[in-house]
This record gives sequence, structure tokens and C-alpha cells, in this order.
Amino acid sequence: MPTSMSSPSLRIPIEILSQPAFSQFGTVIENPAHSKLSPSERGPPPASVAANQGSALKYLDVTHLTNLYSLAPSKKPARAVMNMFVCSPRDLRPHEPSSSMPSSWGDIDLDASDDDNDGGRRLFDVRILERHPFTTQTFIPLGLGQNDKHTQYLVIVAPTLPASAVKKGRDRPPPYPTPGLKRKSKSSYREIFARARPSPFTNSTSPPPPSFSRLHPSQRPKGPGLPDLKNIRAFIATGSQAVTYGAGTWHAPMVVIGDKVVDFVVVQFANDVGMEDCQEVELKPEGSGEGVVVQVDMDPGGRVLVKAGVGSVRAKL
Repeated sequence: MPTSMSSPSLRIPIEILSQPAFSQFGTVIENPAHSKLSPSERGPPPASVAANQGSALKYLDVTHLTNLYSLAPSKKPARAVMNMFVCSPRDLRPHEPSSSMPSSWGDIDLDASDDDNDGGRRLFDVRILERHPFTTQTFIPLGLGQNDKHTQYLVIVAPTLPASAVKKGRDRPPPYPTPGLKRKSKSSYREIFARARPSPFTNSTSPPPPSFSRLHPSQRPKGPGLPDLKNIRAFIATGSQAVTYGAGTWHAPMVVIGDKVVDFVVVQFANDVGMEDCQEVELKPEGSGEGVVVQVDMDPGGRVLVKAGVGSVRAKL
């Protein structure tokens, strides 16, 4: 049984999936030449070099693969795994007027009718979020073209609440140590001397940076907190984009919108210890509210209209 938490009634607009907007959650993998955003909107491209006797352009370090299983309670080593998820299109329910709060991420009209856009408005209910506390997870779509007009997929993510927001006495261990958390074990003499300045080992007058501070923000441990539902976000992706969730990032299972199945190759680490590989939280609406809902507006061709962030309203992915 997954952990459950009460969910406020909140409607989320859709944003374009771009690296600047997604940075705190992970990495967007795409060929910059295929992006519909301007260079300033999509951020700087990764470094590149010529390859294959000059017949190819090789982009370097396009995502961050992280294995944090050394921090897992079981200490059981992990291995790299590659799976395939065959994802069917999700059922969307018809739009209906709501008393839900609009998300702070976009200016959306909750009570607009289907007549306000020629394609119609549909709703997707977010009922579960998951995280992989010790590993990144990369989803690579197969057989979905960049210009596919009838099938896209949503990437739904949420920040992590501070550790202090976690209820005391929860019957499961935290997913990993919160950075900066003091250890209860007695320090060794070497550790004590290492904190002295200048250091007796290096003569350095400044303390070494914490190991986590050298990581990309999306790679750093997130702590044991539950998802921050008031800051949940939804991005629409094309077939030319893959996505990496940073270790510990709360996200919804993949959501395909349209009329065909999408195959995703998924790359991650795993040690086969259930709670260390994957943790889930079930979202239960408060009272008679509808809970967390992604608002999906479509044009006559069935393509999703972007209502928030870079390229909003004008963009049709």
C-alpha cells in the first residue's frame, strides 16, 4: 500500500518542456536543431564535437545519470537496468466548472467552456506520484515523431517539501540522509582534525565543499519530504524529447495523450529492495474537492495548447 496524503483542489496548466523550466527536476534531452523554441528560451546547447569521420555531430554529456544507492539503508549495491514501458493513452474526462484554485504557474480560466477553443478542454486527474530516491530515471520515447499531431506525452513533477514537514513516527525510513543532517555516531580523530583550519592534511584554510554541492541541482538528494502539491507542474513533450528525472524527484507515471501507444525505453539503477527502488504516495482529494487536475486544452487537430511558461498560448506542440 502506498503512503497517502490529502490533496488540495488545484488545476494545473501545461507548459512547454524546456531545460530552463525543468532544471530543478532533471534533464531534457533533445537535438537543439529540432526545438521550436528560440536559443534564449531553450537555454545553451550541450558541448559538441564532430564524430564518425565527420558524418555526425556528437553532443556530450546530454543528461546526468546518478547512482546514490551507497546512501540506501540496506547498503545493497545497485546495477544499471534498462526496461521498456508500453504506455497506452490515458482517459481524459470532460471539462466542467470548478471551484479549484488556479495554479500559480499560469493564468487559466477555470470556467471556460469547450467553445472557447475549437479543439476542446479535457481534464487529467493526478491520483498518484512516485519517486526513485537513489537513482535517476530516463524515459526515451520510441516511434513517436516530433511532428506527430495526435499523440504527445505529459511530464508531471513536484518539488519535495522540507524534512520538517514530514510527520513524526512515519513507519518507514527516510529515503536518504538530508544534506547537512548531523550524524549521531562519534566522530573519529581524523574527522575532528579534518575540520581544523588550516587542515593538517592539506594546509587548506577553507573547508572542502560538501560532496553534494558539486552535483547538478537535480542530482542532489531531495530529502525525505512528501511532494509539494501547491507547486506541482505539468509539461508537454514531443517525440523528439527524452527526459531524465533527478534522483528523488516526485513525478506522475508517464501520461500519454492522443490516439496511439508510446513505447518508452527506461534507463535507471536498481537494487531490488522495494522501498529503495520506488516509493509512491496516493493523492486523496480533500472533502468533496476534485484534487490535483491537469487542464488539457486542444486545438482542432488534437494538439495540446500551452497555457503557461515559455511559449504559452501561441505555442502548439
